[in-house]
Amino acid sequence: MFYKLLKFVILSRFSKQLLALMVVLLAWALFISFETGSTSSASIYHYYGPAFLTFFLVLPVMSGGIAVLKSDRDFLFTLPVKRSELALSLFVVQLLSFGLIVLYVVAYSFSSLRSVFDYALVDFLALILTVTALGPITYSLRLGWRVLLALMLVVWGLSSLLGFPYSPASIYSGHPLYATITSVILAVITVPLAFRSLSRVDLDLMKTFTRYTSSEVKHVRRFSGMSPTKAMLAENFFIVEISGRMNSMGGGGSYRSGRFKLWKGMLVTAVIAGAYYYMLSYRLSIPLHSQELVVFILSIYSVVLVMFLTMGVLGNERLWLGFMTRNPERYLRDLLALKSLSISALLSPLAVVNLLLGIGGNEQAINFGLFLLVVIPSLLVVAVIMSAFLYPFQIKEDISMPGQFNLRQMGTILPILPAWFLVALSFGLLEDGLPSIAMIVTILTSLVMAGISISLLLSKSVGRRVIDRLVTAGFV
Repeated sequence: MFYKLLKFVILSRFSKQLLALMVVLLAWALFISFETGSTSSASIYHYYGPAFLTFFLVLPVMSGGIAVLKSDRDFLFTLPVKRSELALSLFVVQLLSFGLIVLYVVAYSFSSLRSVFDYALVDFLALILTVTALGPITYSLRLGWRVLLALMLVVWGLSSLLGFPYSPASIYSGHPLYATITSVILAVITVPLAFRSLSRVDLDLMKTFTRYTSSEVKHVRRFSGMSPTKAMLAENFFIVEISGRMNSMGGGGSYRSGRFKLWKGMLVTAVIAGAYYYMLSYRLSIPLHSQELVVFILSIYSVVLVMFLTMGVLGNERLWLGFMTRNPERYLRDLLALKSLSISALLSPLAVVNLLLGIGGNEQAINFGLFLLVVIPSLLVVAVIMSAFLYPFQIKEDISMPGQFNLRQMGTILPILPAWFLVALSFGLLEDGLPSIAMIVTILTSLVMAGISISLLLSKSVGRRVIDRLVTAGFV
């Protein structure tokens, strides 16, 4: 009975093709982890390891990640199945969604941990279980509590960079025993709590759903008296929306979205930019090479931000409302252009600070500044249009997964992969002592990405095909 339940739960969330890809990625990660590599890059993993482990600890907390479909509430949870078997099945799905992504990424750092391999193996297994468990534990918490917990995990995870030994990531800073003990304690605490939450998932989901649907709207936006252009500016430029379809590998199982005013976001970005400038300036005596490593890691992270900025651009649209205000092709073009410009404005303080750091000698920071100001906004346009062609979906309700995850949806992240490659190429050229070529690569990348996004926006045929895809996909 349990095997049938587990098979049903897995296949209702992941296509067979995607499961095959997971097996291939797992085999590759295991192969890489047992390969003998050079330890000369240990300084890179000193920053890389804690940064990525911290990211994966925060991801399930902020994503609200629990892989539950609407059909589960209507059918699966009403069946007379053992709660322990249901909890275990859902935990396995969470492991496929969250846990394995940790192994995919940290496997590359095993070459720098050869001397403490036994500790590293236990440490990462415990972290995989912890990351898997955090989603079920925190998905029903209010946003404020999840943000607070995420901030605590960020501080705790990155504290290993300052030499704090009792951090899950301190295995990269020379404290393997303390890191392993910390990770095991985390797993021992979080896994039972996760099973407790998953065994009563239907009740917690109903409480969460009731809280979201019964909450009072505090701020009502009115567009009466505005022209279509002013209304679109008010909604799509001066308001920033961060959304997430959380049913991918490393994503979880629900859809969440949040909005904030652009000026408030820029204020927060400016504060972060000030702290960032202070930390990377010579006031803290951070070596220039270490500064460039930090900027490189932030460049990688910034590309991930695009995923959360693009998922709701079309998914939250209502064609009967938006397309009635003006010509549909023009509406689509203005929508994407305003979203792109809004993100550029939001990231502008960080871009300016990076350009200032570049003047101070951090050549990687100049590349990062151009990346934030041009490449990220252009990438948003490309990613949204590609998602419309590959797998458009319209969000009908929060909390639940919008549907099964498959390879076509995985294709929506394809524009992000070249961006990561170009960031790595730019950093590699700097490491090889070729800063002028790295700058040329960054400038050409910015020009090419901007040209592609503008051509997509101005193309009437692309606009018509996107609209046809949305209508065919059942958008209302």
